[in-house]
Amino acid sequence: MLEYLPTEWPKLAEGITLGYFVGGLTSFFGAGGGFIITPALNIFLGLPMNLAVGTSSLQIVGASAFSLFEHLDKRLLGIRVALCLGLGIPFGAFCGAMLIRSLKNLAPWHLLNGEQLDPLNAILLSVLALFLLLIAAWMLYDTFLRKKEDESLNIGLLLSLQIQPTFKFRTIAAGNFSIPVMVGLGGASGFLSGLLGIGGGVIMLPMLYYLVGQDTKAATQTSIMLVFISGLFSTIFHSMEGNIDYALAFPMIFGAFFGVKTGAILHRKVSGKSIRTGFGFVVLGAWLLVILKLWRMLSP
Repeated sequence: MLEYLPTEWPKLAEGITLGYFVGGLTSFFGAGGGFIITPALNIFLGLPMNLAVGTSSLQIVGASAFSLFEHLDKRLLGIRVALCLGLGIPFGAFCGAMLIRSLKNLAPWHLLNGEQLDPLNAILLSVLALFLLLIAAWMLYDTFLRKKEDESLNIGLLLSLQIQPTFKFRTIAAGNFSIPVMVGLGGASGFLSGLLGIGGGVIMLPMLYYLVGQDTKAATQTSIMLVFISGLFSTIFHSMEGNIDYALAFPMIFGAFFGVKTGAILHRKVSGKSIRTGFGFVVLGAWLLVILKLWRMLSP
């Protein structure tokens, strides 16, 4: 199973360390950490992108399951939003996984220097880089320019799309929200999960805060629920395609168990704005990793 790893035990130790770090991110930000772990598996451990995506999906399931135990309260705040978004996730995850199947069949690209380039890796890394840059720029632009922090006044940008039926959710203070719009957002998240192995979490926190209108703390809890659902369906589809290295995924899940506890402790001690700012910088760091990998791939 570890045929892509030059030496087994040092890489397993790196997997546990990476799992701990990503588990902390999952618990602190409500993001599955796939936007870090997918490029990290490809860049540092040498896994092809299809294996990195599938293995990341399985690790996300474990990390988000641990996070749910740490964050959920008796009121199950955000559960209705998560269920509505979750309706669209399976179809989106299936479409993303099927697109990867199609990309696997592409013929190698020939570079000007005569070398061949794997189109699957190049396309997925390019899409991931663009996506991460947009998310990081959006989050950092907002948090640094917003002078006052009053999340009770936060109104989702899509609240005005009152496509029937609508529902009054406990964690959306501004008013009723369209159920079809919410299902569509879930489908978009599932597609990104299946295509890029990012669990949807990197889009969930900004989406729930800016588009849906939840406050940061509620968005974090809802995001963890959705990361679990999205990662689960993505894992199922990728396991059917043979895109998971189980021998590497389980050590990462082991490390995530301890990282989740650290992230939960830190999450309770910081403000919503600090969470969003930190999230923006972490996503920016992931973008730099992907750009480094692309530069190495395209360099003579």
